Amino acid sequence: MRLKNLITWFVVVLIGAGTFSPPRNVQASQPQPAPAAVSAYELILAMNTLRVAYGHPALIEDPIVNAVAQYTAETMAASQMSWHIGDVRGRIAAAGYGGGGTVWATENFAVGSMDIDEIMAAWADPDHMRPAVTAAYCHVGAGMATATNGKTYYVLQAAYVGGQACGSVSSSGGASTSGSTSGSTTVNLPVSQLIIPVKIATPDADGKIYHVVQAGQSFWSIAISYQLTIANIETWNNLSRETPLKTGQRLFIPGKNTEGYATPTPQGMILRSTPDAEGRVIHEVQAYQALFSISEAYTVSVDRILALNGLQADWPLQIGQKLLIDPGDVTPSPTLSAIEQLTPASDGNYYHIVKSGETLSWIADLYDVPLVSLMAWNGLDNSSVIRPDQNLLLVVTPPATPTFTPAPATVTPTAQPTLTATPASAAPAAPETTAPAQAGSNWWLALIIFVIVIGLGWVVWILLSRKTL
Repeated sequence: MRLKNLITWFVVVLIGAGTFSPPRNVQASQPQPAPAAVSAYELILAMNTLRVAYGHPALIEDPIVNAVAQYTAETMAASQMSWHIGDVRGRIAAAGYGGGGTVWATENFAVGSMDIDEIMAAWADPDHMRPAVTAAYCHVGAGMATATNGKTYYVLQAAYVGGQACGSVSSSGGASTSGSTSGSTTVNLPVSQLIIPVKIATPDADGKIYHVVQAGQSFWSIAISYQLTIANIETWNNLSRETPLKTGQRLFIPGKNTEGYATPTPQGMILRSTPDAEGRVIHEVQAYQALFSISEAYTVSVDRILALNGLQADWPLQIGQKLLIDPGDVTPSPTLSAIEQLTPASDGNYYHIVKSGETLSWIADLYDVPLVSLMAWNGLDNSSVIRPDQNLLLVVTPPATPTFTPAPATVTPTAQPTLTATPASAAPAAPETTAPAQAGSNWWLALIIFVIVIGLGWVVWILLSRKTL
């Protein structure tokens, strides 16, 4: 009978423990596939597509320029550089390009996990558009390499020899490429020139536009001609750029009359945003826009935009990225300082609620506190990024003033701000996932059920004991 009693108690304890255990909500996170790296050939093809769109012949892929571009990408990745090495024409000439003639060259680079749309958008300013719009350039090369921190470096170089016709330059050595032979050869690589200018299709009877793919046309050439992105074509045609287009294939081209489609900003144009209720002006980056063109449209210097948004000059913009152009009316009251206007939260501490476009240095200046102290109070460092609506702790004591009229109290959460690493210059960080807080809400109910189960177990044990007697 003792064995039976022990078994009974064991079952009761198991039931109680299972009831009392707080519910757990385990969500298996599915790993997101890493974006496919853009190849050197895709860089050349995209730039040549732009060049053809501007009415110039495609650049000819050159083995020496290719080798220098690849070496440049590997060197930059190894040193995790954030700017050009310098003297690109000298490096290309030293590698043997031009045969001793006067070499002229330009270099574009991008860094981060980006697709071809984002890379070409980052190269949309006049300096990076030289290979596409300057007729004199003749040859092209590209390379890519991945650094130990996971960032990918993309390099494209274009070059020509002064006083020599395009196609007459002989290249020797360098990386072997299809269409070239060993020794001294005249570079003739037709692969990168198979680009057919796209003829814009006319709408059908229903007002819809369908483009019929012709030989030599690519996702990029079609996207540029219709002022779309490759992502637009993929989405509206259920395609992937990994699958090559076929001659005769029909592609639906969304337009301003297509339901659910927002007409993109025409290439090279900036539609200025209007100030919000607080006077702030925020611009959303569109395809083919760059800091240079945005600053011109708003008559604001590039340095001002960089400072307002905590950016660096060599960080490429992202399509859809929001830039603070004008912080609006942020001047403190003439009678009360920013600190004097603070209202304590429910815990008695003072917090600053971050608004879009504000930076740590700007907030530190606003409250006249050291930047290092502001970061220390909130557990931040130089790599931390603040977000709108984030609460920053201010270890300050506003001075008492008889004229102070407190603003309506703002309910401010007391939790410490979440730290987020500085985003790669390519791609936006994945949205944070907050685990549902359901365990605490069921704690008292679980305790009551546990007590009831223990009580029932005790009654069962008493009854069994009496029967055994």
